[in-house]
Amino acid sequence: MKSMFAKEEFATYIVSQICFDPQVTAAWVAGVWKHGMRLPIYIGLPGLVPRSKLLRVSARIGVGDSIRFLRKHRGWLGRTFRGAFDPGPLVEGLEESLDRPQPNVVGFHLFTFNDLETTERWRQEQLQRLRSPVPADADALR
Repeated sequence: MKSMFAKEEFATYIVSQICFDPQVTAAWVAGVWKHGMRLPIYIGLPGLVPRSKLLRVSARIGVGDSIRFLRKHRGWLGRTFRGAFDPGPLVEGLEESLDRPQPNVVGFHLFTFNDLETTERWRQEQLQRLRSPVPADADALR
């Protein structure tokens, strides 16, 4: 936190590290606001990447707390990490964990780990879903 405040005058925004625990991310966002940081925050998320690559890179770049979280939640890990990692459930968890909209959270930063094409395709699909109106009888379709 100290380092972040020391760089504040030179920055225009913050990108968080990857964290697979939405509650930890939400607590961090609240703490940043509580300590007076008003720069916009982009929450760092892994893109749609192969799970083996994500775990390998995560270990190498030092997101150890997140790896420990994944080990404790093996059921979630199995559901989330089949094939490629899908950031969708993590985004949903963040929506639930951020109890109210935070004025300093402005979006997401997707780390592609050089799998740009698949992540961009996922991003475009998510944007299209947000643009599509939900039919009035959507519950009947389930």
